[in-house]
Amino acid sequence: MVSALDAWWDAAASAPVQQAMAEMVAEGEQAVRARRPLCLANGNCCNFERFGHALWLTGLETAWCLRQLPTMPTTDQVEAAMRRGDCPFLQGGSCGVHWARPLGCRAYFCDGEGDGWQEALLESWHGRVRTLHESLALPYRYDEWRRLLRDFAAGRVG
Repeated sequence: MVSALDAWWDAAASAPVQQAMAEMVAEGEQAVRARRPLCLANGNCCNFERFGHALWLTGLETAWCLRQLPTMPTTDQVEAAMRRGDCPFLQGGSCGVHWARPLGCRAYFCDGEGDGWQEALLESWHGRVRTLHESLALPYRYDEWRRLLRDFAAGRVG
């Protein structure tokens, strides 16, 4: 029996997922160009607990992000980030995997004026990723980023 992690990992490399994710990334880039939100480049987006927000995504999106990286974070690295309250990819105040970041990171800006369009974009993306799960008959799990990373690093699903 194929585990959920293996199913997500394999599907993340498939043409339908690669195409859908590329389309969503392009939409995000277009939205950012059109709205020009403020990015303070101070790492607030990566300091979840300190700035009162969380990053939620699906198992498939997590696998898509991880497939773009040269190495996967270790369980120890993820658990250390959980204790600190930040992202395991935070490096020197900025994202160390900017090219491979989740969709939620691509729409998060410190600019308070952006809340409406950001939320609408995230909801649209989440619906489309959920549809990918359904159309590819993949297990669906929507969870906090670091918990999903920890499970991938440990090779288990909760």
